[in-house]
Amino acid sequence: MMLWGFFLPAHDVRAMSLDQMKALAGTGLLGLRVDEVFHRCGLPAAIADSADSAHKKRPVRWGDVSMALSSMDWDLLYGRQHADARKPDWANAGPAGGPCLSDLSELVVHAKGERGVLSVRKRADKQGYVTTYQVPDNPYAAHQVVEVTGRWMAAMAVSGLHERYGKPDEILSDRGRQIHRYWVVEKNNQQMPISLHAVDFEIDAGGKTTARYVVQSDGIEFVQQKLDALLRQWEKDYVLD
Repeated sequence: MMLWGFFLPAHDVRAMSLDQMKALAGTGLLGLRVDEVFHRCGLPAAIADSADSAHKKRPVRWGDVSMALSSMDWDLLYGRQHADARKPDWANAGPAGGPCLSDLSELVVHAKGERGVLSVRKRADKQGYVTTYQVPDNPYAAHQVVEVTGRWMAAMAVSGLHERYGKPDEILSDRGRQIHRYWVVEKNNQQMPISLHAVDFEIDAGGKTTARYVVQSDGIEFVQQKLDALLRQWEKDYVLD
C-alpha cells in the first residue's frame, strides 16, 4: 500500500471516536479467540488457511465438524459473497453462522495463529510475581482476531462518510484504489495511548461511494509501530520533561 495523500505526525492523531469505530459491525470480535468467535457467530461459510505446503495441517474438530488446519493465520469468511478467490481450506457443508453479519453482506475475520496467553501470578514465597506466556494447545483458542473486513449491503456516499467521521487522517492508494484511513487511539486518564486501530474505507473507482471497510488492531505490525511512536511521543511530552 502506497501513501499518496497526507500523513499526520505521530502526536497529532485526529481519529474518529472509539464509540464510532465500535459501531461498525464486526469490530466487537477484535481481540477474541476463534473459539469465542464461533460461540458468538456460529461457524463461518469457509476458512482460508495462510499456510503453504511447508506448514503441516492437522485434524481439528469443532463439535461434530472436522477440519484440517495449520497453526498459521486464518481468515474466517462469513457470508456467501466474498472476494477471496482462493479455494477455501475448509468449506461449511451446513448452515453458516449469520448472527454477526448484521447489515453486512460479507464479514472476513482475520486471526493470527500461535497467540499465547499472558498470565501473572504471585510466587509461592510471596516474594514477587511469576509471568508466563503459553500458547494454548487448542488451535481455536490459539488464534486471535486482529483484523475484520466488512462489506455493507448498500454503499455509503463518500460525502456521507466524511460527514459522519470527518476528513480521513490519511489518504492511501492500493493497486489503483483509494483508501481513506482513520486512526482510532484510546488513552487512559493520564493521556497515555493504550490501544490503536486503523480503520480503512475502500473508495470505488469513481471516488463517490464506499461499501467495504477494514479495521486493524495493534496486533498488526504497522499499527503496533504507530502505537509505539505515539507512546514515545507521550513519554517525551509527559514523562521526560
